[in-house]
Amino acid sequence: MLILFSYFGFLLAAPIFTSILFIGLSKIQLI
Repeated sequence: MLILFSYFGFLLAAPIFTSILFIGLSKIQLI
């Protein structure tokens, strides 16, 4: 049960983490 919950949590957090990482990289390129 805990593994399934962490798996769904990872699926929910992955796009948020990638979007934050993409915004961070774009800000670094702008500087």
